Amino acid sequence: MSFATNGNGSAGDGKAMDYSPIWPMVPGTREIGVTINGQQLQVEEGQTILQACRVLGIEIPTLCYEPKLAPYGACRICAVEVEGRDDTPISCGTDVEEGMVITTHSDRVIENRRMVLELIFSDHDAYCLPPCQFKCPTRVDIPGYLKQNTLGNWEEATRILKRSLPFPAILGRVCPAPCEDHCRREEVDTAIAIRDSHRYCADRVLEVDAPAPIPWPKDPPSGRRVAIIGAGPAGMSVAYYLQLRGHACDVYEADPEQGGMLRYGIPQYRLPKGWMDRELNHVWELGATFKPNMRLGRDFHLGDIIDEYDAIYVGIGCYKPNELGIPGEDADGTVNALENLYNSTRGVPVPRLKGARVVVIGGGFTAIDCTRTSVRQGSAEVTLVYRRDLKDMPAADEVHEAIEEGARVIFQAAPTRIVTDESNTVTGVEFQRMKLGEPDEQGRRRPEPMPGTEFIVECDTVLGAIGQGPELSWIDSEPEEIRAGLEVSRRGTLVAEEHIFRTNVPKVFASGDVRTGAATVVEAIGEGRRASYAMDYWLRGHDLDDPQVRRIVTEPQPNFLTIVPFTDDVKEPRAIMGKEGPEARRTNFEEYEHGFSGDQAMAEAGRCLQCTCEAIGHCDLREAAIEYETTLNMAIDERSIQDNPYVGVNHGYGRDETHSFILRDYSRCIDCGRCAQVCKEIVGAGCYDFIGKGFDSLVTTADFVSLNETPCVSCGRCAETCPVGALMPRPRILETYQLDVSRCIFCGICADACPYDALRCGPEFEFSEYQRDLPMLDILEMSDRERPTR
Repeated sequence: MSFATNGNGSAGDGKAMDYSPIWPMVPGTREIGVTINGQQLQVEEGQTILQACRVLGIEIPTLCYEPKLAPYGACRICAVEVEGRDDTPISCGTDVEEGMVITTHSDRVIENRRMVLELIFSDHDAYCLPPCQFKCPTRVDIPGYLKQNTLGNWEEATRILKRSLPFPAILGRVCPAPCEDHCRREEVDTAIAIRDSHRYCADRVLEVDAPAPIPWPKDPPSGRRVAIIGAGPAGMSVAYYLQLRGHACDVYEADPEQGGMLRYGIPQYRLPKGWMDRELNHVWELGATFKPNMRLGRDFHLGDIIDEYDAIYVGIGCYKPNELGIPGEDADGTVNALENLYNSTRGVPVPRLKGARVVVIGGGFTAIDCTRTSVRQGSAEVTLVYRRDLKDMPAADEVHEAIEEGARVIFQAAPTRIVTDESNTVTGVEFQRMKLGEPDEQGRRRPEPMPGTEFIVECDTVLGAIGQGPELSWIDSEPEEIRAGLEVSRRGTLVAEEHIFRTNVPKVFASGDVRTGAATVVEAIGEGRRASYAMDYWLRGHDLDDPQVRRIVTEPQPNFLTIVPFTDDVKEPRAIMGKEGPEARRTNFEEYEHGFSGDQAMAEAGRCLQCTCEAIGHCDLREAAIEYETTLNMAIDERSIQDNPYVGVNHGYGRDETHSFILRDYSRCIDCGRCAQVCKEIVGAGCYDFIGKGFDSLVTTADFVSLNETPCVSCGRCAETCPVGALMPRPRILETYQLDVSRCIFCGICADACPYDALRCGPEFEFSEYQRDLPMLDILEMSDRERPTR
């Protein structure tokens, strides 16, 4: 019988299991009693510890183990503890014995496995996700969609984007593009215009009068209903992915229209509402229901609807402005920055700004939006004051454009009081100069006051934009059992568990700005997508406290960035979008960036270095790194390695692409020896061997020659057995091989060597003919992209 266990030999549901072998015993063998992880079990005599554990469903990691070969023991990651032995024997090479007591996951074993991984990583000059993708809060497949852009496949590029980023046209306009700060193309010339590129392909799809592409086929109805509170970027992302998974969503929104902060907090010149609505409408096309003018705490409460739904998601935005905390803040002439943007985006006139002298305090996106909006509303003078310098400014990219449009910017100054006249009307703001001290927890240098440096900026209107938080007064009107379960943090945000986004109230989840505080649109969308995955698992009956489930929804990623820079690529200039000049911009709210042309989009995508790992999704090393939390070589600004005691000088091996079928990347090789063993013992070609000793050892061909100069028969067995991405198949078109059965001696060597079971041995030896390009293309399809966690 076959069964699943929870990793220590016991059934996942806690019931006693029948540990009979999953294949018939060989005649003449007998069962012996052993103890594994505290459980007395019967195993087959003659098996290794690893074989016995795999029969029982007990997981032991391996990197060098190949079932068709004798144990090799090169990696030692499969070592276990055996009572009575001082060492930790390798399980792949140690036979079980009567009465043996085995521990597969003790502290000592785990520490040994981590040491093995650290040794491998010390010279593993590769990575799991490209640096750009790793730094994106949505983990969008950037090389994947850019590859489609080079071919002009705008719909397929958009489909790839929508796997983890449902609104690429919106983010193509408002994302701060943290990915571009880590683009490796910058080591050649300048970073890829990643944001502008996905704006182009998404816009082309929106222009077509056809159903929008979806990342995967929509699941049949699950019968589950979900209430989503907030139609902003986080809530709409949750609705998008839950609808795709078959759950019926009702979206409650306090305002009359969808979008949340996208509509009411971002000016039209940055995000035209026509484009925004076209993309957000995809949620309704998937079947979600919109419930406008429904404010939580005013028009309904969680207690009113909690019994109607299988789950509730709270994704309200941050509309409660932070106070400046200085004298005079209540004077006539101080204006709520968010209220100002809210009225402006709805087209409501703000007469007090026309001809006014305006001071905007802050350095984030709200502050810069208020600055540029004030210019467009006809203010006579607009001054933006920020307490840090330009490089620490969240909205630094837009500062230069604001200055072009006529705004003045003052750095390293903080307000001390609002200056007023006898009638308590604003006449100016007093500021104090700041110097930058030691870095804070976010790495930005902390501003420190400089006494005696005060100065006054004369004005009649002050817009304070120093941040905002969620409005949570609605909690007080909830029933006691809900009110007691909803916890508010010291920062004034709603508490929900990281990664699974569950609150202390059953069925209620929360993420986005309500959980993190005010953040960027892309961060809110990333939180929404991950919350939808956790909710989907929970709605399907999975326990979110189960470690395996938590690993899936957490989406952990090892990150290795000790990459040898590209120095031999041809330098190509980055494509720049056209835009209106400052004189045209400052008088209207029309979108001023024109976007790429098709030729520009294709050329810019062609600059991508495609920093991808072909083994993504089926790499044993990556799985071990996640399992044992050994994700060293973390990326920092200098791209160095930290906290690995074994790190020395990396070898910086290159790639060999001379063979028409096998791609070799020495930098990813972990010296497990599987390719060499398989090639010699099974195939009989003997193309690979170990060269060098110790940390200088490498599995490769003699004298590093091309596989074309070896007895290689292009069977692909080496690529199939490689546990990482050091050997990978390349696409090729082959003819069907015709067999002359009359000459066959039925030795079975071909069937044993074939990695894809195109030839197989049965009770009676039999042949099957198969086009060999088909399974290989399937593998290439899988390696080209990682399936979404669902």
